[in-house]
Amino acid sequence: MIRAATLALLLCSCATSSEGLRMGNDGTPEGRRPLRKGDPEPVFEFEPGPPVTDTPGLKTWLEAHRGERLRLPVVIELGEPGHRFERSRVGDVELRVTDLALGVPLDERIAQKCGREARRCALWLEGRYGETPPFPDDLPQYEVLKVGEVVDEKAELKAERAK
Repeated sequence: MIRAATLALLLCSCATSSEGLRMGNDGTPEGRRPLRKGDPEPVFEFEPGPPVTDTPGLKTWLEAHRGERLRLPVVIELGEPGHRFERSRVGDVELRVTDLALGVPLDERIAQKCGREARRCALWLEGRYGETPPFPDDLPQYEVLKVGEVVDEKAELKAERAK
């Protein structure tokens, strides 16, 4: 009897909401344990930042929010198959994107969203700006944590920061 009650209590305390977890800006669940495999997708709320056409303002804003979760409209230019990314940028700010945190590589996600033959793709990418690169490079690194929808490059776009 005591074992059954203990088991029921454990099961109830491990249940999570189907709506997803509310996340803090640092990427950890608000007031909860660290995420584990099988947990629902985290839910972030974003607030707008500067327009991507304001290069000096965007650079200043990115540096001010280094290490925080951001959502950026990133344009990625692809090289020949097997040569990864030629160039990636937000407006006129060039970045080095890394997909080490993704389960499915970014080039595969690009192929799914923009087509296998695409040599250029603009996507909303959630990640962390300014992480330490694993290789010597002068470009700031953007660690991609989540791949969003395709972006219309002609629209007025703004960088966004998780609240």
